Amino acid sequence: MSADPRHERPNDEAPWGSGLSEALYRSLVEQIPAVVYVDTNERSARSLYVAPQARELFGVDPRRFMTEETTWIDAVHPDDREIVHAAWRHAVETGTRCDIEYRWNRPDGGTIWVRDISVAVDDERGDASLRQGVMFDVTAAKRTEEELRASEARHRLLVEQIPAIVYQVAPDDDRRTLWVSPSVEDALGYSRQEWLEQPDIWVELLHPDDREPILAAHDDHNATGAPWSREYRLIASDGTPVWFRDVGRLLRDEEGAPMSWLGVQLEITEQKRVETELRMSRDDLERRVHERTSALEEANALMSVEIAERRRVERELRSADQRFRLLAEQIPAVTYVWAVTPDPDDAYYTSPRIEELLGYTVDEWHQRFDFWMSRIHPDDRTRVIAATLRSEATGQPFSQEYRFLHKGGHIVWVLDQATLFQRDAEGRPALLQGVMVDITPRKEAERLRDHAQTAYCTLIEQIPAVTYVEIPGEDPTESHLAYVSPQAERIFGVPTEVFTSDPSHFSRMIHPDDRPRVISANARSNQTGEPFDEEYRVVRHDGDVVWLHSRATLVRGADGGPSFWHGVALDVTAQRDVEASLRELEERYRTLSGRVAGVSGEDAAGR
Repeated sequence: MSADPRHERPNDEAPWGSGLSEALYRSLVEQIPAVVYVDTNERSARSLYVAPQARELFGVDPRRFMTEETTWIDAVHPDDREIVHAAWRHAVETGTRCDIEYRWNRPDGGTIWVRDISVAVDDERGDASLRQGVMFDVTAAKRTEEELRASEARHRLLVEQIPAIVYQVAPDDDRRTLWVSPSVEDALGYSRQEWLEQPDIWVELLHPDDREPILAAHDDHNATGAPWSREYRLIASDGTPVWFRDVGRLLRDEEGAPMSWLGVQLEITEQKRVETELRMSRDDLERRVHERTSALEEANALMSVEIAERRRVERELRSADQRFRLLAEQIPAVTYVWAVTPDPDDAYYTSPRIEELLGYTVDEWHQRFDFWMSRIHPDDRTRVIAATLRSEATGQPFSQEYRFLHKGGHIVWVLDQATLFQRDAEGRPALLQGVMVDITPRKEAERLRDHAQTAYCTLIEQIPAVTYVEIPGEDPTESHLAYVSPQAERIFGVPTEVFTSDPSHFSRMIHPDDRPRVISANARSNQTGEPFDEEYRVVRHDGDVVWLHSRATLVRGADGGPSFWHGVALDVTAQRDVEASLRELEERYRTLSGRVAGVSGEDAAGR
């Protein structure tokens, strides 16, 4: 044995047909795209062996882990040290598997995420005095996970912080609630859980005076699929009536069948109260003047390394063959040798961990050379085989995430990575060796996150209203919009990028007669932190006038300071047009009434 057998390469005469050599086991350990190690199985462990791949992964000479006591603990991210230490201590004390992910600070200033898996193994005397492990670089997966989590958080914030009730209901007679935002509790005093558990709660809470016309309209909209826009009252948990402006649209599947109603309820109780007072004042004035008229209304894992202890363990292992066999077959992952040109006389190698991963024994897995391909999920088979052929032809590394069909029938996700191990006499790729790791839990977590992200994205981008995020500014004539939902393009006739890139663009679109009032209200909200709630007109670039009802609330950061305004804007043009028509009819009626009274007076004088 050489002075440092970990850096020897297997020769070209490896006896593949007559059993696996020390060179093969050593290659399986030192060439797989991961770092294998052996520590003492104790709370303050000592490193006995670290594979050469540590140099590429961590940027550190592997020998430093076995000669310098603080090499490892100094490089573990400070925020993760206690977690790593606790996980290792628990695994040693209970004799269980240690599986943890943490950050490592490389000497070049970079930080990587490492997945570290280790298990207790027996030495030749049968004592569980060793702990063997394998470390993988999972930085890319962690970055993807963090991006998905951030995206989900943004969309969840947009949906759950809107100063209105966002809902999704079934297109049935009871208007059964499928999802509702947390703001329902602030508006009506009922928790989301109560709202979801009682299918017909919306029907039960309709004000008696509004129930019949609203239910009739609800049946009509269910039948026609026309957009929903109504004002009505619901009875809150304390018995008080609360006015809402409710707008919604029917979502359909790819075949056009109704799926659900998606909408938003904006509380307008205060507005209705003001309207009622104004109507009463107007009625009183008209009674006194005309005597008639009507009404309007969101490880510290310390590794102490001693040269003497490493040599003692090497003597106990006695031979390189025993040492590398232990490493290759006991690491918590599947290692294998992959022959480019299969030969029936070759002894294909797959570690016994294949039975733990996929339920097949090594003999079953080797029953024919292409058996592994038949167990790949049909949806992944073409992609994986194409990548396999590419690596066999070029010698490039193989790295794929895909699904296997377990012997028991269920699906197992694996991360499969392999590198070129040996070329033939003509220099063509002959053997590759690799490692497979079970990543099923991570894939399931990603699936759940993707589902949550898609659900929140659908909610925020399909409700019949514009949602926006505005950063507070000193100039009330500017709107520093960080986000505007896609509905803005349909309502305003310009791309959403115009509003986010030009802070004063939206202010210029406000109708001249409404601009002073809106700017004043915006300045007052910025100064006091009180909600912004205004109805006003916007002039589109094509000259059309759109009436908006815009409401926003201030979201504060962890320190209590203002962070951003979160708002929703509804297009109420149709309602305003109806109100204008009613006022025009009332004016005609008053004019006609005056004329009739004048004619009657002239007749009386003539008699």
